[in-house]
Amino acid sequence: MRADPQFMVSMATMLVAGLLWLAAVMALRKKGFAFLAFFTVFYVYLFKVLDYTLFQYQSLLVLKHWMPNLRLNGLAATDSLNLIPLVGLTPADAMTSLLNILMLVPFGFGLPFITRLRMKGVVLSGALFSILIELMQLSTGILANTTFRVADINDVIFNTTGAAIGYVMFAGFTRMYRRVSRDWDDPISRHITERPQIEIQR
Repeated sequence: MRADPQFMVSMATMLVAGLLWLAAVMALRKKGFAFLAFFTVFYVYLFKVLDYTLFQYQSLLVLKHWMPNLRLNGLAATDSLNLIPLVGLTPADAMTSLLNILMLVPFGFGLPFITRLRMKGVVLSGALFSILIELMQLSTGILANTTFRVADINDVIFNTTGAAIGYVMFAGFTRMYRRVSRDWDDPISRHITERPQIEIQR
């Protein structure tokens, strides 16, 4: 019985991701339980984004180099790039654009919990993360001469918007949390209320 290539890729990526998480936790263990909890949640989120945008389908294009008989039905590599922002969007693209915004809202919300980055740094990081995804989609498509994903400048724009919205939500949540948790003294609450991005009100 032949193994499903997509299942093999999925298991391999989960194994690698798990080993990388374990190595990161060991390296960061001195930062304490609360930090590692927030780090783990953010790490799982990043893995799921990469799994959805790259690993599930684009990784099959790489696998095809070792399995020439693997049949894939994707787009031609010549149709895998769009560098014209916003102009070509249609009403039918509204849902995709909304999903691209929502996909990086957790990025903007979660990154400040494990870094000292403020809004500018978080938004820039979101943009760079989105660009990295698009470049990986483009490069795997070019190498295989076919692709399942279009590298689109609009994705970067909407992803970056989502990261900005996420940071605004982080700022609002943190301020509200401080008001309701003044008497709470647990590691998670302290980690949230002591975030350096928001001025502590005395």
